[in-house]
Amino acid sequence: MMKLPGRLLVLPAAAMAGLGCALVGGGSVERPVVTEIAPDQSPAPDRFSLVELHPSQGDLPALLAVHADRAAELGRRPFVEFSAQWCSSCLQLARSLADERMIEAFDGTYIIRLDLDEWKSQLSQTDFVVFGVPAFFEVGGEGRPTGRTITGAAWGEDIPENMAPVLQ
Repeated sequence: MMKLPGRLLVLPAAAMAGLGCALVGGGSVERPVVTEIAPDQSPAPDRFSLVELHPSQGDLPALLAVHADRAAELGRRPFVEFSAQWCSSCLQLARSLADERMIEAFDGTYIIRLDLDEWKSQLSQTDFVVFGVPAFFEVGGEGRPTGRTITGAAWGEDIPENMAPVLQ
């Protein structure tokens, strides 16, 4: 399996063109759209990927597109997980990821975790409509939702034996 770098600087062509314009007397340089690629934080990276994105890493639509491409390169199905620090179900889900049942449920996936509170202001730039957390959205090309969604309401008590079958 190909190992990808933990950090990557991506400058859009428009930024390079802006630099050229600035050299010949005008124009402005756009800010980079993606400043880094989040490292994999999965407890079982040989089975599934888990990355946590933060607004300091760049523009949300661009980040989602980059990570959807990265998932495709790894042969994994991409999902966006919305969570929050105040959400007890989200915290229990995160604590349960090393459980073999959860590893099996997430096998072959690429989870892009977004804290709803951190990203709330950028959600209008995407097609995501989040009514509660935790919520998983399957994403396709360009990191756009496909319409397939799973929420924490689907599994009852937040224990691996309830969560894993639903998330599989």
